[in-house]
Amino acid sequence: MSFTRFDRYVERNAQSFIERLRALCRMPSVAAHGTGMRNVADTVEQMMQRAGGGTRLFRLGSGYPIIYAEFGAGAHCFLVYGHYDVQPIGSLTEWTSGPFAAQIIGDKLYARGAANSKGDLVARLAAIEAYQKSFGKLPFCLRYIVEGEDALGSPSLYQFAAEHTELLRAHGAIWDDGYIDANGRLVISLGFKGIAFVELRAHGARTDIHSKWGGIVPNPAWRLVHALATLLSPEGEITVDGYMSHVAPLDEEDLRLLASVELDEEGLKREFRIANWARGLAGPELVRELVFGPTCTICGLQTGHAETGPRTALPGTAVARVDFRLVPNLTPELAISLLREHLDRRGFDDIEITVLARAPVAKSSARSVVARAAVESVTEVYGRDPVIYPLDPASGPVGALCGAVQPPTPVVSFGIGYEGSNPHGPDENIRLEDFIRGIKYFGRVIHQLGRLAQEASAEKETETALKLQRNRALSVKGANHED
Repeated sequence: MSFTRFDRYVERNAQSFIERLRALCRMPSVAAHGTGMRNVADTVEQMMQRAGGGTRLFRLGSGYPIIYAEFGAGAHCFLVYGHYDVQPIGSLTEWTSGPFAAQIIGDKLYARGAANSKGDLVARLAAIEAYQKSFGKLPFCLRYIVEGEDALGSPSLYQFAAEHTELLRAHGAIWDDGYIDANGRLVISLGFKGIAFVELRAHGARTDIHSKWGGIVPNPAWRLVHALATLLSPEGEITVDGYMSHVAPLDEEDLRLLASVELDEEGLKREFRIANWARGLAGPELVRELVFGPTCTICGLQTGHAETGPRTALPGTAVARVDFRLVPNLTPELAISLLREHLDRRGFDDIEITVLARAPVAKSSARSVVARAAVESVTEVYGRDPVIYPLDPASGPVGALCGAVQPPTPVVSFGIGYEGSNPHGPDENIRLEDFIRGIKYFGRVIHQLGRLAQEASAEKETETALKLQRNRALSVKGANHED
């Protein structure tokens, strides 16, 4: 099928699509703060309706709204996930322009949420609009689910999945995480690592006290530091008892896909401003560790006096936030249980563990319909074959949607960011060219999904017909034998 009409529609409306994204990025939607979240949800619902979707708004308890929309119709159904909340902005002084100013500087749009993940949301809705304007109704049922609690661990989404399983049945799901690498190749992922995000807390005196008592009053900061030091070796290896023994071995498909993944090691070092990779890793070992290595990361420490100027104080509490990125066979429940047992075994039973977020591993095959559609649509838009990650090093609530039904729904993920988008840091940005290419690409993914779904239906009909013929032949043979 020719996409000339579709591409012309996208190009004629490119500036309008960019302005829609800028308008959405100007609306602060930091889930941790809560300001303006309902207004953003209403705006997203209107955008989905404008693209031709029938929408429903779900609000579960005190959580932020979940917007559900359906496009097209047919026997085959596919899910698309997105989120309208964004990460906290961090230090304002590190931003070149206001994080919610949505300024265009050169060929880039700078805004919190531009890459993660309002850009993907607007691009995909624009593609759906352009497809239906160019070719008519989508050739299958597309269920689009957009939440507002991605940065909070998606508690409402898990509840939604438990209560509305009938809305999640699909032949495949498309996630909104990915980027274009330094060589101009689209990165496609076939799943995500899981996560167990915990807070560890140690207690001392009832409040901060004068540090003159430091020789005889227990110091929770030291207590917590000593506990944390048992989780990771100086070489960077996870030392939680029994943890690594649960890591699943890689299969043939994993190894084949890993062999095609290349990292711009020197470019990334410059981007991160680091001299070396952890443990001196390089080449295939570095790639394997990134994709399939479990992690134990101290994300933050809070204790005692941290303001400007001296204050000699002995802390009353010490808190660390630690995330464990999980790989196949490591569940959040197992990781948390092993952590508790490990600390107790070493006399750190006083260290409190609070679970802040959890999500299971989600992993799919390159042979799924959604994976094939994503891969087969790449070269026409990007001019190069994609890089396929068997597992995305990031995590998300994929299991909430894809694991809510059995067998789990296959998932594939890609996005419009690039290696310099810095989605969780200052100056988050996207290249406008990538945004427009993302619209054209998703239109082609829609077409491939429809084509592959039709082929699958035809194959199933053929198999059914052959089965009926065999059964009839056996019946005739049986009747003749009786005669």
